[in-house]
Amino acid sequence: MLRLGKGIGAATTVIGSIVLCLMAVQIVLDVASRNILGAGFPATSELVSKYYMLVVSFLPIAYAEVERRHVEASVFTDMMPHFTRPAINLLGFSLSFIAYGLLTYGTAREAARQSVRGAYVEAGTMNFYTWPGYWILPICFGLMTIVIGLRVLQVIAGKFNDREHHNLIHTDEEDA
Repeated sequence: MLRLGKGIGAATTVIGSIVLCLMAVQIVLDVASRNILGAGFPATSELVSKYYMLVVSFLPIAYAEVERRHVEASVFTDMMPHFTRPAINLLGFSLSFIAYGLLTYGTAREAARQSVRGAYVEAGTMNFYTWPGYWILPICFGLMTIVIGLRVLQVIAGKFNDREHHNLIHTDEEDA
């Protein structure tokens, strides 16, 4: 289970980094081209908004869960007895699994609908196809569904450590 989650985390990191670099390079070249040649690359705005930004914004959600970097509001659960935590974790991860599963399903249906339509936008004198970009969300939500499903299995197997998250702020209590 851990190997699959770490693999998803590594893949999303590499893909996200590549897409972020491509986006930066394209924007810089577009701006330079506009200033030097008087015309930029066609459809840069559409490519950035319909592809790059979706990947950069949504791909990291699975990685954030693999690394336990999501925001956790544990004010009340920290005061509960330790033996209740597995049940609370199971409930939380199960609800998240359902929510991300529904998001995956809904966005996949929309992506299929847009694919059949052959969705596009007019970018200057050309048609810029946007239907492939619709598949980014179901892929990202699907990866998160897999990671959350692995969390559910970890809780059920008794192998989930709810204190194993990575603190961004180091406290003196951790040294004790």
